[in-house]
Amino acid sequence: MKRFLVVCLGAGLLIPVISAQSLPNGPGKDVFEKICNACHEAEIVIGRKGTKEGWNFTVDQMVSRGADVTDQEFDTIVEYLAKNFGKEVAKINVNKAPAKDIETGLALSTKEAEAIVKYRKKKGSFKTLDDLKKVRRLNASKVEAKKDNIEF
Repeated sequence: MKRFLVVCLGAGLLIPVISAQSLPNGPGKDVFEKICNACHEAEIVIGRKGTKEGWNFTVDQMVSRGADVTDQEFDTIVEYLAKNFGKEVAKINVNKAPAKDIETGLALSTKEAEAIVKYRKKKGSFKTLDDLKKVRRLNASKVEAKKDNIEF
């Protein structure tokens, strides 16, 4: 047994086992470990907090980089992360926030967030949700869905 442990430690094989033990138990942990540990260690989420929308965006980014996941596994992973590594929704001031904060805080694309910043520099501050919906290349339904997270 000692020899096996030394070989595992030398090969770095014990690290994922230790990582998996530090994740909270609950529905979806097994799916998270199976899918996500294929590319990185579990510690990548330990200490991070995010909204369900934020985790959805993060997992979607992993899929765009090649993670092989079914729709059901995707939803399970997002639910697991949101439940165990969730946080209160922070409001985003669309008149002051940089594009990156708008992108992550409102789960918008990079182009949509940059369009908001460009529009406000050209036309001035937004006063209402309807003002924000006037931004070209911005999905109005996304904005409507995030209205509780938006400050002016």
